Formats: sequence, structure tokens, C-alpha cells
Amino acid sequence: MTDSQLAETTAQILLDTDCVLFRPQEPFFFSSGWASPVFVDVKRLISYPLARNTLIELAVQKILATLGYQAFDVIAGGEVAGIPFAAMVADRLNLPLVVVRRQAKGYGPKAQLEGHLEPGKRVLMVEDLTTDGRTKGVFCDGLRRAGAHVSDAFVIFKYGIFDVVVRNLDARGVTLFSLATWDDVIRVAHRRGALDGETLKKIEGYIADPIAWSEAHGGAGPAAAAGSAT
Repeated sequence: MTDSQLAETTAQILLDTDCVLFRPQEPFFFSSGWASPVFVDVKRLISYPLARNTLIELAVQKILATLGYQAFDVIAGGEVAGIPFAAMVADRLNLPLVVVRRQAKGYGPKAQLEGHLEPGKRVLMVEDLTTDGRTKGVFCDGLRRAGAHVSDAFVIFKYGIFDVVVRNLDARGVTLFSLATWDDVIRVAHRRGALDGETLKKIEGYIADPIAWSEAHGGAGPAAAAGSAT
């Protein structure tokens, strides 16, 4: 499949399994501080075997087409949401798996990790989604402290609407790539009538200025977008 075909199929799966949640009156608050009327609950897919297996096949295709077969030695998943997806990708590729925590548990360079990681190994971070890349940056920092070489991170879904992701990952020398973004979901939703017109209009309004929407609804605002990476 081409990248556009992978993205479209991913968007269809997310919509078909009701992973796109819309809640403008009771906003979602992300760990990064942003408020949003809409959330893509990729974790929901673990309960749908056919959709889950199809999505992992798409993920493997995307990873291998982007990086090749010899670009990494280990797959890492972040707690908690990234673990099942990283585990399934590692299984398909017959590669070791490690789990990285948000915070260290104990002392030493490997205090953020579960599993065995040899220093110098090339690690691909695999996660469910990212909003602004902050948490992924924390995970990559933890892997590097443990001696890993981390240059790429893959997510099923990337919001693609927060410019701060450039500072949070690009500044660390980590390239983020994904199967789908909001552009893909909106395009497929329009064509298939998967969401009613009013809901789509409100989602598009949020996507056009997510930082202003967040600030107006009690979440992070322009100051957070302009701040340094965390």
C-alpha cells in the first residue's frame, strides 16, 4: 500500500470502531495539559481482534517501508497505552521488547525500563498516539539514559496540530512518523458520512486553532506552546 492508502485504511478502522470520541461540553484533558473536545481512543482497538490485527499489519508495513528491515534491534512501548501495540509489533517482527516508564522506579540508568536492554542497541519507540510529543520525548530520554540509540518513534495516530511537537522530538534528534493524522480522519469522515455535519464542523473548528480552544476551555494555552520541551 502507499502511504495515503495506509492512512485511509487506518482512518476507516478508527471510525468503524468508534475510536473517535467527541465531547465538547466535557473536554478531554491530555497529560500534556491541552484541553480538547475530541479524542482518538486508539486503545479501544485492543478489544476488536480483526481491526487490531489489520492495524498492526498496516503498522508493520509503514515501519518497514519507512525505516527498512535493518534499522532497529529492539521495540519499546511506553506505559501504559503503548505497551499492547509495541508488543504486537515486536511479535510480528520477531524482535525484543522493552517497556519504558514515565518516571524512574528506583535508581540507575535503567530505572525507567522493564525488560533487558543492551547498551548501544537501536530502539524504535512504538506508541498508540501523540498530541504534542512531550511524553514521547520523556520516553526517548529514558531509553537513551539506559544506553539505547533512539532516532525514530512511530505512532498509530498523530494529532499533527501542535507545532510544539517539533521542539519536543525534533530537538532531541527523533523523527516521528505515523499511520494517520486528523487530516486523514476528517477526509474519510466527510466522504463516508461517518460523523454528522455539525460534529464535523465543530471538530474542524477545533483543529483550525486547538491552542485557543484549549485555553478557552481551561487547558494549556499559548504560553505552553511557546515553552521549552519537557
